[in-house]
Amino acid sequence: AGAARQLDQWARAAGRTDTAARARALTTELLGHPLLAGTGTLTGTAFRRRSCCLYYRVPGGGVCGDCCFTRPPRSSPRAPSG
Repeated sequence: AGAARQLDQWARAAGRTDTAARARALTTELLGHPLLAGTGTLTGTAFRRRSCCLYYRVPGGGVCGDCCFTRPPRSSPRAPSG
C-alpha cells in the first residue's frame, strides 16, 4: 500500500494521470484478493491496517505508515513475575 501511494504521488506530480489511476486500480485489486481482503481499509491512496505489525515496540519506532493506531499505544506496566 505504501509503495502504491508513492507511485500514485510521483505519477500525479509528473502529469502521468494514467499511471496514477493504474496504480490505484492495481492496489484496489490486490487488496481485494481473498488472502488480503478485510486486512484494512483503503480510502483513495490511504490504507489503514486492521492489525498491528508491532513496530511501535521497537525503540524509537513510532507507528508505521498504514498503522491501525493513530499514535503509539502506551505501554502498560508488566505484573511482577514469581
